[in-house]
Amino acid sequence: MKHDPMTDAALALSLSEIAALSARATRGAGRSWGEAEEAAEAACWLARAGLDWAGALLDVLEASPENTDCALRTGITLADTAALPDAMTAQARRVTSPCFLLPFAARITDQTGRRIGLDWDTTQVVLAPLACPLIAGDFRLSGPAKVTITPEPQDSAPSPDWPQTHRGAVTASQYARLMKLMMAFTVSGSASSLAGAGALGDDND
Repeated sequence: MKHDPMTDAALALSLSEIAALSARATRGAGRSWGEAEEAAEAACWLARAGLDWAGALLDVLEASPENTDCALRTGITLADTAALPDAMTAQARRVTSPCFLLPFAARITDQTGRRIGLDWDTTQVVLAPLACPLIAGDFRLSGPAKVTITPEPQDSAPSPDWPQTHRGAVTASQYARLMKLMMAFTVSGSASSLAGAGALGDDND
């Protein structure tokens, strides 16, 4: 991937590249394999919706845990409990990255067939089953923020169509930060690890 350091612009990534980079960066940040897989899926959903997936993911992975809940772990919990009777009741969470809750809230709408809304600061987002998010207000990506999740009327405004192309763009600075996290997951070669590499004996006949 080549970039222009003067403009902080970088080439776009494919969805598969976004998934791979997101998963490895999440693992490098000390998260489990399960969380890494969930983060990769969420990043791809944000990219498909035309949102800043890299900024939202970095907000989650680099955030201080003080007085906030991790948006990734909160989202996983919300999605896992979507089938429970009280899953659609109003609730509020102060999370590290409000935007990163959207893919998990969308999963709830897909599983339940119900529309739900998320509000934080001056941002309002409505999610409908299998639809692109409907965003209103002054959209603020970064957190932390207190997010309120409520059921939405089924006859509310229609959702926009999914963009024809995903947003794969990542700035040079975002890419460098994600790569730094990813490299923490990569184990460098050492004398002891390299000593066992290769065949254990002569296999010539």
